[in-house]
Amino acid sequence: MGIGGGGDDMKYKNPGYRKVRNAFPLEVSCGYCKMPILIYAKEGRGNLLKLQVPRVIASEINLAQHPGHLVCPSCGKVLARRGMYNGNAAYWVIRGKVNSKRLEHY
Repeated sequence: MGIGGGGDDMKYKNPGYRKVRNAFPLEVSCGYCKMPILIYAKEGRGNLLKLQVPRVIASEINLAQHPGHLVCPSCGKVLARRGMYNGNAAYWVIRGKVNSKRLEHY
């Protein structure tokens, strides 16, 4: 799943996704079992600290109907805590729990 820079195999496309200028697609996967969790439009340089829900392109979990923390569907580990950022729902990443890889051709 997700090997080879695809990302087309994600279950849910985000209907509230808004394109952001100078953003690039980032594949976020579980730090424990390496399962791809979501494709995120990351803007700017620096580490991945939070995942804003309107910037999620596609995910394995239906984030619209997922009120709790971000949990890996494969191994069940908690990867991020749910909160708010600038009036948008966001997930604050727990340090060291996720891996991220830039997708060149998405």
